[in-house]
Amino acid sequence: MKALDRAVAVLTAVAEGERHASGVAAATGVPRSTAHRLLRSLRAHRLVDEVEELGLVVGSRVHQLGAIAHGGALARVAPGVVELLCENTRLSVQIYQRRGDSVECLAAASPLDGLRDVVETGAVAPLGGDATSLILTAWDERLDTAGGGPGETLRVVRSRGWALTEAADSRTVLSVPVRGTSHRVVAALSLSGPPRLRKDAARLRTELRKAAKALEDEVRGTWPG
Repeated sequence: MKALDRAVAVLTAVAEGERHASGVAAATGVPRSTAHRLLRSLRAHRLVDEVEELGLVVGSRVHQLGAIAHGGALARVAPGVVELLCENTRLSVQIYQRRGDSVECLAAASPLDGLRDVVETGAVAPLGGDATSLILTAWDERLDTAGGGPGETLRVVRSRGWALTEAADSRTVLSVPVRGTSHRVVAALSLSGPPRLRKDAARLRTELRKAAKALEDEVRGTWPG
């Protein structure tokens, strides 16, 4: 299993900040020719990417696998947290995870009366300009490595740590990030309801962040790192 051990060492070196094959070889003790060969294989499997003017970075497939792992943990604990938040706020609650260019609802709950935003668990929708999509996009590392940055709207979301949007059907959505290991955003926790949600946004953000923290504690306990 020597080759596998070396591949893991090379991937770890990239994750810890080595940006060039020479640095990876020095950090791991792997011969430079072997490091080049392993990096080619890791790039072929999208476990390592090479970004112009930056160098080697952890690949998209690693992030996808991490999202799947966190999604499993979230799927187990999210329903209880979502139901309690719905009861406390009397608003519709959803937790979403990004799946490529789409978002998937991992759990949802709606009040018995009032303006209800009925979203089925497992529902998939394209990424858009709504608060949930903004949260799931704002901390995407690819925006930074591409050189252009996240754009003004997403920079504001990063700075605030939350997003609020209003749809044409009068539905207002307030969303905050849920972070997993290494502080990476793994999901968006959202409240949706009538326009009055905006007037009470400060209190509701506090409720959302408390619920997100409960989810984070569960996820990090399941997937330490």
